[in-house]
Amino acid sequence: MTYIEAVVLYCLKEIKGERTIFSIFHLLKGKRSSQTIQDAHLYSLTSLFYSYPPIDRDSFTKVVRGLYKKKLIAESEAEKYILTEEGDQQLTIFFKEKPFPEWLNGWLYGSTVEVLWKRLSLLVQVLSHYIRASQRYYPVQRERDVQTWIKSFLNEPPVPLKQLNNLLFTDIVSLARQESFPDDPDILICRLTGGEFIGLTRGQAADRLGMGEDEYWYRFLNVLHYTAGEVTSEKTKYPVLYALIKDLVPEITLTQSSEETYKLLKRGMDIKRISELRRLKESTIEDHVVEIALNDKVFSIERFVPEADIEHILHIARKVKMRKLKPIKDALPQLSYFQIRLTLARYGDQI
Repeated sequence: MTYIEAVVLYCLKEIKGERTIFSIFHLLKGKRSSQTIQDAHLYSLTSLFYSYPPIDRDSFTKVVRGLYKKKLIAESEAEKYILTEEGDQQLTIFFKEKPFPEWLNGWLYGSTVEVLWKRLSLLVQVLSHYIRASQRYYPVQRERDVQTWIKSFLNEPPVPLKQLNNLLFTDIVSLARQESFPDDPDILICRLTGGEFIGLTRGQAADRLGMGEDEYWYRFLNVLHYTAGEVTSEKTKYPVLYALIKDLVPEITLTQSSEETYKLLKRGMDIKRISELRRLKESTIEDHVVEIALNDKVFSIERFVPEADIEHILHIARKVKMRKLKPIKDALPQLSYFQIRLTLARYGDQI
């Protein structure tokens, strides 16, 4: 079994046949639709959100077909699959032998770690040439935004440039020596370019470390997510690494449109008024409210769903042992789908 096959199996196990197989595709790609965002939270799969953006639909379909041919999954409904007993056993065995990417937090750090890696790899290259008084080299990162950021950072560094290289080295070594560091540091280090050393590509790194490219991808990503979490929680311990990421991690992760809706909610407006003001459908504003409830744990949903109705929804959800909306709606016809979705968004992990 390949690593991406194991990841897809893991996702299928969590959604229990309640969503189509392509809900997983959208999750791995990081599609920021209300349905994908809600599914990620509802089925405790936020860690894997935006965790495999390179995959395309054809490649994903081949993965699913492969799992089906190996009899690791069975089709329960059209485009919906559940694990077979063999699939469940193979998944358990796989992640006993291979490390599960337990530090992933794709919903929080998805695109953040991409930028972190680009800044870090370019900074290492620039500083390595600076201390050698070498000005001729081809930048490993070509994006103008990344280059502009590094130039700005070096114009006002946290310490004198001559000390910055050593301080960055100390940060990286200190990070890699943490007992909680999730993997072989070479997974990250071998990709860095500096001086006479040319960093490896993803494929070259996978070959060097003796693993498939998909496994390398997840283990590399896991290290980056660990780095993001450790550095943001220990700011003073890793001053240079923190400087590379501090403007990238929002307190609450919302789509831009949902942020605008949230501002209006805080001003006391109801859904109908916000819909009129923003010239959007009420259902779209409802999607925003669900997204806000998923991401801001201090956001109160009682203004939309009375406390007694919340208890009724959770009671029925536990009774039917699923997070599908229709069985709950059938049992509680007086409530709207929005109220049910909102309640599951906030309390779905208690079912």
